[in-house]
Amino acid sequence: MAIKFCFSTTACPDWPLEEVLTKAGEYGYEGVELRTLGPGSANLASDPALSSHERVAQLFSSSPIEPVCLSTSLSLHHRQTSAVHKVTLQLKADMELARAIGCRFVRVFAERIGFGESSQASIQRIARQVRPLAETAAEQGVELLFENAGTFNHAKAWWWLLDLVDHPMVGMCWNVANAAAAGEPPTVSVPLLHRRIRMAKAKDAIITDGNECGWVLPGDGTVAISVFLRRLLGVGFDGFVSVEWDRLWFKSLAPPEEYLPEACSRLKAWVDENTELVEKGRKAAQKAAAKNAPKPAAALK
Repeated sequence: MAIKFCFSTTACPDWPLEEVLTKAGEYGYEGVELRTLGPGSANLASDPALSSHERVAQLFSSSPIEPVCLSTSLSLHHRQTSAVHKVTLQLKADMELARAIGCRFVRVFAERIGFGESSQASIQRIARQVRPLAETAAEQGVELLFENAGTFNHAKAWWWLLDLVDHPMVGMCWNVANAAAAGEPPTVSVPLLHRRIRMAKAKDAIITDGNECGWVLPGDGTVAISVFLRRLLGVGFDGFVSVEWDRLWFKSLAPPEEYLPEACSRLKAWVDENTELVEKGRKAAQKAAAKNAPKPAAALK
């Protein structure tokens, strides 16, 4: 199976990292997305910023579970020099942490259009700020991934921004639920961004008038997750899809012991089903191409 699954540790804020790794294996996941709230925060028991780099790296080296992404709260949309400087310093520290513990990706946001700016002007400014950070990412051997959120939820804006940055160590973590809330289906997002999607987020919700009114198990909401997986398979995506369940902020959500195993089971079943559909479509296209291909001159005599 080309697509692999991880889950964000926001689903289990009370679990220490040892329990996260144990449960991930039990529930059928291949990796975890490590959320960090930064130094000094004690709201997430598995936050790698609360332990030594060596200890976190050792735990993963002793486990079959992969540390997929270090997901930060940082956003690169700021205009004030002081704010940009603060975010830059923290992001560089997070990239060092990701390298030390073996994470391939570091997730950031660019959530809002600048006050008084057009979206185009904001994108150009963000792209200028990202270029030197992309070089730092290359030095650390990690990839910097933007996640669509806030006022930047449509693929077209991200395609333009990534085209301006034009760096192999910068890509997308595409959140299908956030795009759906903005009215964009995966049939638009995935073909447009294509290989720029390095990681994906799967979360289902009841979306009404552009608002996520309630989070539910995959398949029980209005987000087209099965279509999303099929489109990812169609463009050759072979990375991680992260299951998101934000119990860190919403304690009323079902406990992770209930949600995570069932979510993984449903998603893997869809991948199996859609892999067969994509393969059938590919073989049909190859057969049609071969049938319509020009015959060699010798065969025309």
